[in-house]
Amino acid sequence: MAQHSWTVWQQQLRSPLGNLVEIGEVRHSRSGMPRYRYLERYALVVITRGEGIYEDERGLSRSLCAGDWIVVLPELGHSYKPWEVGGWDEIYVMFDGPVFDAWRANGLLVPDHVVGRLENPEQWVADFHREILESPASSLEKICAFQGLLARALEGAINLATGKEGGPSWFGDACRMLGLPGAEGQQVAAALGLNYETFRRSFQKHAGQSPHRYHMRQLVNSAARMLDTTDLKASEIARTLGFCDEAYFSRTFKKLTGRSPRAYRQTRGTVQEALPPLRVS
Repeated sequence: MAQHSWTVWQQQLRSPLGNLVEIGEVRHSRSGMPRYRYLERYALVVITRGEGIYEDERGLSRSLCAGDWIVVLPELGHSYKPWEVGGWDEIYVMFDGPVFDAWRANGLLVPDHVVGRLENPEQWVADFHREILESPASSLEKICAFQGLLARALEGAINLATGKEGGPSWFGDACRMLGLPGAEGQQVAAALGLNYETFRRSFQKHAGQSPHRYHMRQLVNSAARMLDTTDLKASEIARTLGFCDEAYFSRTFKKLTGRSPRAYRQTRGTVQEALPPLRVS
């Protein structure tokens, strides 16, 4: 297994507007974040490799993959982790100060917009390196540049919340329906009043994955939680989640997580490692 590493690139870029407290990268992230963790400042986390899940105390549960981002809000209990130990890489920025409090007061940094997808992940990451890490600019200039990068990221959350096609909140409704056992893309499209091909293309654009893959990942999310928190047999979990049989459930679970349900349960409690406070990883 590749070695976990944590690199702090820059710290304590301060200005009267706000501060970039810490900027860094985590490679081959561990999956040991407690549920739930609370921070004292904001953070932006961008997944650059791998897949995982975000959850918070308001009930939001969202699958993540490379190109997705998370905004951590002060005092909002949250948890996020890769599917397996070493399963993703991320870059992060911890930030605070009056300018970001103003963003929050004006409805931009709010619990409804804490996950999203970058429109062009490769370009965003390249611009991040050029404008923040490699630039000789002052702290104030870098904080202003970071606001631009943050704004570009938040467009992804706003688009997911409002929808570009099919009416307000159609994407959120689709995600909720696709998270249910037995859901099918055609049925969800019909419930939303959309042509299936229009729905499929739009969902793929916003989520970065097909409705079917999103549905299967949500079922595997639920299965992983049941393996973590119950003593139900794999056959019982498969039946509860609507899989046709245990063998198909096991194949699907292993395909998406890299481990069989049995192996996943056997490692429960042995791979969890608490992270230092106020870190983002």
